[in-house]
Amino acid sequence: MKRLFALLLLLLCAGPAAAWRTEAPLIGAQVFIEPGQTPADIDRFFRTLRKSGMTAARIRLFGAHMQRGEGWDFSLYDEAFRAAERHGIGLFATLFPPTDELNDVGGFKFPRSKAHLRKVEEYVAAMVTHFRDAPALRVWVLQNEPGTGATRVAPSDLAAEVRREWEALRAADAEPSPRTDYLRADFSDEEFLTHYTTWYLRRLSDLVARLDPAHGRHVNPHQLMRTLPDYDFGAYRTFLTSFGASFHLSWHFGLFREEEYPAAVSLMADLLRAGAGDRPFWITELQGGNVTASGEVPYCPSPAHVAQYLWTSVAAGAQGVIFWTLNQRAAALEAGEWGLLDFLGRPSARLREAAAVAATLQRHARLFAGMKPAAPRVTLLYNKASLRIQRRNALALPADEAGRDADACMKSLAGAYLALGAWGVTPAVEEMELFDWNDAAGRTVVLPHMVALPSWSWSRIERFVRRGGRLVVTGLSGFYDEYMRCLFMSGFPLRDCMGADLAEFRVAGDSFLLGGRLPAHLWRGTLVPCGAATLLSDDGEPVAVRNRYGRGEVVWVPSPIELGGFHRDMGPLTDFYGEACREALDTAPVAFRRAMPGVLLRTMEGAQGRVTLLVNKRQEKVAVPLRTTGAEAPELLYGEATIAGNDVTLGPDRCAVVLWRAR
Repeated sequence: MKRLFALLLLLLCAGPAAAWRTEAPLIGAQVFIEPGQTPADIDRFFRTLRKSGMTAARIRLFGAHMQRGEGWDFSLYDEAFRAAERHGIGLFATLFPPTDELNDVGGFKFPRSKAHLRKVEEYVAAMVTHFRDAPALRVWVLQNEPGTGATRVAPSDLAAEVRREWEALRAADAEPSPRTDYLRADFSDEEFLTHYTTWYLRRLSDLVARLDPAHGRHVNPHQLMRTLPDYDFGAYRTFLTSFGASFHLSWHFGLFREEEYPAAVSLMADLLRAGAGDRPFWITELQGGNVTASGEVPYCPSPAHVAQYLWTSVAAGAQGVIFWTLNQRAAALEAGEWGLLDFLGRPSARLREAAAVAATLQRHARLFAGMKPAAPRVTLLYNKASLRIQRRNALALPADEAGRDADACMKSLAGAYLALGAWGVTPAVEEMELFDWNDAAGRTVVLPHMVALPSWSWSRIERFVRRGGRLVVTGLSGFYDEYMRCLFMSGFPLRDCMGADLAEFRVAGDSFLLGGRLPAHLWRGTLVPCGAATLLSDDGEPVAVRNRYGRGEVVWVPSPIELGGFHRDMGPLTDFYGEACREALDTAPVAFRRAMPGVLLRTMEGAQGRVTLLVNKRQEKVAVPLRTTGAEAPELLYGEATIAGNDVTLGPDRCAVVLWRAR
């Protein structure tokens, strides 16, 4: 072992490996390898994948299965790599150091100590050096599902050492804080959690890259709507070759109703694509089957749902989708769950439907190879400061009201996403710090109940509007800065840009109407215009304004209108976004001619034309009226639908994929 680490020190850190880029999107599944399986079992799994048109798979390299005292027995997993090679399957190999497999199915997120870190790195070095020359290997998954969703790091000698280094760097780089005469909340625990997650992933990535510069490196965050503060996507771009995420309807979609699941897949894929930047992204885990003892929500996707989630991921730009799992694990937590095979090893109807999608993608590989999601002109923004403050407030005073829940900010973002989606337009969803604020003309930005506006954002927002951008601000956006200081006292920094002062917020009930027509939740914000025009008023008090500023415009509604509509009556919220974002909606290459709640539309564009995905989550057949630009000839690529002109009719709980070729 000492000789191995001496060798590591001599190796130079290589440049980033090439990402696994495919001609067209791929579909695959996790092959769960475990003791007790025979070579014939393992071969059958990979042969089944190939027969189903799947050419990608993921396996988890359980250290607990291979460790033998101070050494390793690789024979079980050698069989898996050989079987994958025989059947032409490319592998995502997930590093999974020894752990208590009976009680830790997801794996630990951080080493328990410096001594444990050394053991982890010994495991990583052993796995990478042994499997790096396997022909089936494509990508190393550095860690299964990083992210804890917690507010601090558990104490250890390793965490203490890394924190001292981090604090020293922070002190050296610190900039003066605005309003230093006021108290400032300390979010260093939460910020260190983000740093520590990045530090550990980077350390793993550097080790893997030194040992195997030829293959890509990947991670799959999970529970995206709740763990976003844990992740530094901008930093990940410097050491990952591809991004991924876990999308388990039973575990990760608790903010949504079942009929909203395709839209939720769309939203989370957009979050992931924005975080990945120029890196490709995969859905590294998508629920493939039934749950019994695990999962927060009992659920088994139907074949129709499988098709909807696959096509939604493809339409959002995913390079591939990997189901969790092909075969069920046989023992311990999650035994007999999640699989695409039945207990007799036969393909389920879900797997057959996934195979049909894979066949369509392969049949039209050249078409989909050049397709990208249509570039939206409207973007929903979030920021870590809002999510951290909302979580802290919820922990301090747990409450039943949606507006005081830890998920209030992301529920608001989801409400805005659904309202815009009802018009057939998919907005981008980005972190504020990674958004290009310089690209203003013709762009619309929405801040949906983002309770904090960090000080670094003020000048960027002001410049964006002044240069011609449109800004829609709702809810308690800007109530705090990043230090939890109320911005509406002692001079609101965006007063001129937004054209009003915020007078106060008053509790107005779980649900109430603004201006007699727009539902809102819990707090009514009242404004004192200083240049803005009043849009809505209650009892003579302005509650929504529009302000022209430079070449741009701001619409400000300081009440939680997304929470007033989300899982309530979405009609008025949909109408509001139809008005507030009308320019962005009208310039979309494809949209609905009228609002179509319950129908998802996603558009891809390429040299051969446009491809639209339609998902009908209504309980009845629906004729979807599309507005397209240019004269186009439609061709149904997938699904059962009828097309008459620009209208597409499809049945309840069904999807259709249509190619619109330029005439």
